[in-house]
Amino acid sequence: MEQLEFSSQGLNRRLFIKGMGWITVGLLAGVALGGCESCIEQIRNRPIRRRLRSGSAEVDAVLETYREAITLIKALSAADAADPRGLVAQAAIHGTSGSGFNYCQHGTDHFFSWHRAYLVWFERICQKVTGDESFGLPYWNWNQDPAIHPAFLDPASVLYMPRNNTTMAGLYPVSDDALNPIFSDTNFFTFSSQLEGTPHNSVHSFIGGSFGGAGSAMDPIFWMHHCMVDYCWTKWNLELNNNNTNDSGWLNENWTHFYDADGNPTETTAGATTLMPLFSYQYESSAIGNNPATEEPARSDFKKLEDRVRKGADIKLDIKQRIPLADTAMIGMRQPFTARSSAKVSEFTRILNIEKASDTIFASIGFASLPPASDFFVRVFVNYAAADVNTPIGDPHFAGSFAFFGTDGGHQGHGDHDHHQPKFLVNITPTIERLRSRGELQDSSELTIHLVSVPNSGQFSNPDAVLRLNKVELIVTPVIVNTQKN
Repeated sequence: MEQLEFSSQGLNRRLFIKGMGWITVGLLAGVALGGCESCIEQIRNRPIRRRLRSGSAEVDAVLETYREAITLIKALSAADAADPRGLVAQAAIHGTSGSGFNYCQHGTDHFFSWHRAYLVWFERICQKVTGDESFGLPYWNWNQDPAIHPAFLDPASVLYMPRNNTTMAGLYPVSDDALNPIFSDTNFFTFSSQLEGTPHNSVHSFIGGSFGGAGSAMDPIFWMHHCMVDYCWTKWNLELNNNNTNDSGWLNENWTHFYDADGNPTETTAGATTLMPLFSYQYESSAIGNNPATEEPARSDFKKLEDRVRKGADIKLDIKQRIPLADTAMIGMRQPFTARSSAKVSEFTRILNIEKASDTIFASIGFASLPPASDFFVRVFVNYAAADVNTPIGDPHFAGSFAFFGTDGGHQGHGDHDHHQPKFLVNITPTIERLRSRGELQDSSELTIHLVSVPNSGQFSNPDAVLRLNKVELIVTPVIVNTQKN
């Protein structure tokens, strides 16, 4: 049985999803359900996660409820720091300032799924303490609205915390130029990796304060930021018709460290998270880069959408070719690093000369250890040894950037995610094509990758810090042809 089945037996109704096993309907809908008609109605009227913006009565009402929720869950922690519904305990699931990360999934294939589950259970606690079952966490669309909403900037507000910066305006990682190529990637795994390393990490790093470290979930803006990350996945999957993986190992990943609205331990699988935007909540659509807002699918289309999401696709990270550039290296903050390949551009002729590329070339950058501070971006240039901190992102050799997140003095954590060993992916295919069209890259040319550290606020807090590279390489992955696109 692969279809949703409802009866009138209350919360224990279950559905069987191929590759996921039995899942309690209540896990997805989040409420005690009546009969089939009641269940359908509650799914249709599931909470809406609205885009944060000024001048919207709906957003103002949501923010008022969110203020109340944060006030109440802070009070739970004040009464009992161990209360799993309180903000202290909820934030500690992710990590704690000064101690490091705990259960959060960063630099793994479950970056999306783990944080989606985290958001859902936190949202339900907010609903329970405020008595508002319609409440949906709003999201901060830093691409369309780069400044933090004013509600989070009032020092007298419970939503306020000190931050180093309050806007991402003018910064490449949240720009159309950065996001458009990421959203054109049809591979679930490389899409996730790029979205994490570029906009996600960069927003944490640049805004800073507690939000820039392992204890970031103590800042109320954290949940708005991660709702945007979740909306990026939702838009890519539901609105742009890209498929998640149907790999059974990925789907069956199981977590038991979340708590429900009554403070009881829960059990959540990665597979269940793929259905949450269809049954647990819905997003108010908005534009991201060149991808416009869309209408809510008609009920006649909803079943097709549900079937596609449940089915997924045979998607994996298939690396067709690896070209090593550097195995280990020590990089100073103020000294750009060059990784040289023995491969010639001619090795990529097939990729670059056909009308529609069948493969993508990524620069893959791994780090053996994180830096002591994460207040900088790393920009990636192709075949430009002169690149330095003053080289603009408009330079034709610029390929992209990434940032570290949460290195507040210690990154050793606990639980089932006990360390961060990030690997960043930057798609360099468009840059190679651009340089070849300009005549700056010949088939006999070597490919070199140049990494330049750029401080967030004009200067490094620790200019003598050293990055330890684990491995830098070029990887070639096949483009997944999305037959679902119109």
